[in-house]
Amino acid sequence: MQQKTIWKAVLIIGILIGLISCKKTIDKNQYEEFYYMNNSSYDLSINVYNKLDAEFTVNTYTIHVNDELSQETELMSGSKTGIIALCDSVTVIFGNERISHFVPSSVSPFSILDFNNYLFVKKSSNRNSYTYTFTEEDYQNAIEP
Repeated sequence: MQQKTIWKAVLIIGILIGLISCKKTIDKNQYEEFYYMNNSSYDLSINVYNKLDAEFTVNTYTIHVNDELSQETELMSGSKTGIIALCDSVTVIFGNERISHFVPSSVSPFSILDFNNYLFVKKSSNRNSYTYTFTEEDYQNAIEP
């Protein structure tokens, strides 16, 4: 009889410890914010190319002098289509005078597809911010069409 009582006590203690130690874990959505500042002397036209199946899609963005463009995506289920930093290739046109073209493997301090060229800020546990600033150096690095 005493052995049954001990086993019941051990069983109850085990169940209670299991209940106390179990925590409900909820994955938070991860958000990425991208900001593009135009500090050059030229209006920018940015063509963003993404391959979907067998075709390429093109999204075009304009950033006027001393203006900015902001984009946001949710990494778990958000679409990366149209997000400049996550595209397959990009073309930046400086006032129809000069042009730069980049792919993710481009090694350049002026590539907007290289995350090392962004100012990174961790805003919270599930939100990051990246800022790329176009300058006169970006214009000088671009080529004539």
